Amino acid sequence: MVPRTLLDALTSLVILVGADGRVLDAGAAARTFLGERLAGTEPVHLGDLADVVEPSARVRLRDVVPRALARTGQWRGTVDLLDAAANMAPFQVSVRVDPSGAIVIVAHDTEDVRARETAERESRAKDEFIARLGHELRTPLNAVLGFAQLLELEPLPAELHEDVERIITGGRHMQALIDDVLDLARLQAGRGDIRKGPVNVLEIVHGVVELVEPLAEQRGIRRVISPAEPLVADADRRRLWQVLLNLVGNALKYGREGGTLRVGIVPITGARVRIEVEDDGNGLPPEAMDRLFRPFERLGAERTGVEGSGLGLALSHALVTAMGGVLTAASRFGVGSVFAVVLDTVDVRFDDDDDDDFDGFGPGPGYGHGHGPDHGFGPAPAVLAARSGAASRHVGYPRVVHVSGDPATRTMVTHVLRNTLGADTVSVPRAALALDAVRRSRPSLVLLDRELPDGSAEDLLRTLAADAQAGRIPTVVLTMDDDPRDLVRLRQAGAVDVVGAPLDVAAVVAAAGHLAAANTADTADTAP
Repeated sequence: MVPRTLLDALTSLVILVGADGRVLDAGAAARTFLGERLAGTEPVHLGDLADVVEPSARVRLRDVVPRALARTGQWRGTVDLLDAAANMAPFQVSVRVDPSGAIVIVAHDTEDVRARETAERESRAKDEFIARLGHELRTPLNAVLGFAQLLELEPLPAELHEDVERIITGGRHMQALIDDVLDLARLQAGRGDIRKGPVNVLEIVHGVVELVEPLAEQRGIRRVISPAEPLVADADRRRLWQVLLNLVGNALKYGREGGTLRVGIVPITGARVRIEVEDDGNGLPPEAMDRLFRPFERLGAERTGVEGSGLGLALSHALVTAMGGVLTAASRFGVGSVFAVVLDTVDVRFDDDDDDDFDGFGPGPGYGHGHGPDHGFGPAPAVLAARSGAASRHVGYPRVVHVSGDPATRTMVTHVLRNTLGADTVSVPRAALALDAVRRSRPSLVLLDRELPDGSAEDLLRTLAADAQAGRIPTVVLTMDDDPRDLVRLRQAGAVDVVGAPLDVAAVVAAAGHLAAANTADTADTAP
């Protein structure tokens, strides 16, 4: 018999029926749904609950369910049920017969499924509407801009030329506004065009600051990039440029004339980078901060004469979120504001360009274009020490590649491995970057989280195992799940061991040490 406390904890309707058809027990959700049908002191038989099923479904299922139970011992399907107040709703019903002849009936309300389907339909309708609206607006706008630009070439009086220029300026502003609205709608629907890869943050910052130089000089604002850590972010290059251009542009527009704009690139815990854009303008009052990232919200700036649509920050927030990052803001009224973009980083200390077995820092799985061995950062001193042979690297545990989408876990693992093993941990934020990171850094051990943001641990294990270089390195999976079947699947996919969370350092050392000993034995066996 299933304990009543367990039945009551289930949100699904659960009824236990004996081999004689008598209802033995029911969970709290089932008792509430059935109401007075189970309230009496007399024994209740399953046939007494037939009126719970919608009449037409009752006729349809009268023969179907018994035949299925006799043939396979179970039946599953969607059934309309009536609650105590005669309200009808579709339920996913499962009926199963155990060896003793007892029957377990489980009915799951499909309200969540229906809500999700409704939301998906509404989202598709919204996308369709916005796409059609964008098309309908762009078509006449293109005609207006086209003819206006033709008029601009004509020998018109000076005042008419000024009017034509106003038409073109207004048209281009409208075009940019339409593009931003469509972009924001796609991002909010989870369909933004995001292509992540290693991006040189300092290069982007320098490019953005150089681009806005005319506006900065016009307002007499000094530009400072400090600190300027040469870090590489896991981001979409074009989108990061778009975000920083908006933030830096805002800092110049709303900053104090003759003041200072500071852009900082700061490494933070969890293998992340914080890109700060700070101005010394008027700042924002506390009550405005909650509305900061709302579309078309200008927070009173429309009264200052500064141009803007109120879409820039909302779009920037959506872009950073789509890249797996965070956009925050802090402001003191009368002092200034600081906007910060936090993104995962990619460890590019290791290029291994002198090893024929490696591809160097060239394009690899998940890498974007524009990044090669000339990334400008060069190998760290640790790289030279790492090139002393595979066996010695395995025995000394000098370097570990850790693949995790969670910054807190990356921080914890880096801290524990450094303090216990003296290990240099190369943190990798997602599975798509893992193979290239392993090839470049040549670790003694690969440690990966069971749950990854862009794929399954099993797929990554198979990818690593199939690679000639990465397949020689032991891989250990860090998991919170103790399901034996899951552990077997992970080992079959290529894990040498599966350790529990929080990190069991002894298990990691033992797993790597076991393979290191095997590698050493293999080397001895094959030596001349």
